[in-house]
Amino acid sequence: MILTLPETLSGIAEVSFEIERIDYGAPQAGGKQGGVQAGFPLWRAVMQIERSDPTSADLWRAFAARLRGRIRRFYCWDTTRPFPLDYRFGFAGLTRAAGGAFDGSATSWSQAIDSDGEAAVTLNGLPAGMTLQAGDYIGLKWDASGASAGSYERRTLARAVLPATANGSGVAVITVEPPLNTALVPSGAVAHLDNPRCVMQLIPERSDVGPIVGPGLLSGAKLEAIQDLRP
Repeated sequence: MILTLPETLSGIAEVSFEIERIDYGAPQAGGKQGGVQAGFPLWRAVMQIERSDPTSADLWRAFAARLRGRIRRFYCWDTTRPFPLDYRFGFAGLTRAAGGAFDGSATSWSQAIDSDGEAAVTLNGLPAGMTLQAGDYIGLKWDASGASAGSYERRTLARAVLPATANGSGVAVITVEPPLNTALVPSGAVAHLDNPRCVMQLIPERSDVGPIVGPGLLSGAKLEAIQDLRP
């Protein structure tokens, strides 16, 4: 079972959705500073919830209880950027460069890593001239082994770090962080720009739900989670 955030996002006062890396310094005898990556970078989310309305307070408390600490996972995303910045209300009325309505998904994708380690994701099948800004997200979703077809239980995402514009053929090349782990993300995964999200696991020792005060208001809560990335 994979849960999702409550339908109401009322009460979220602060959101941190950033890449967590575990790196080690590797200084050389001559003075050159180097670094070694330990493990693959993962997304970490921190949500501060303050004085939500009574109905939302009940939903947040129920959500935290249903997670059962680390037992259950949930879909999470940067609630400040569910769509690209220039299309914050969705893609209604947009058409692919090759024709047909654009629903937010690319027709295909690929990733290339250059000699400097920069990751560039190419998306095909976009509207001509579509713009993506630094901070926009590309989501990837695919079916897990044993899951029903089309359930897309596996999710991950990458964030654009440079602006990009689709050419007249609807092809855009976007520099992203972190690079997509293609050892886990299959080439047949669906790349999409609508509601990109990943699967996360709560970090109970860094999370807390405060008491109810006044007329059913939640005094405060903090939910911190780390990405759970699986093939």
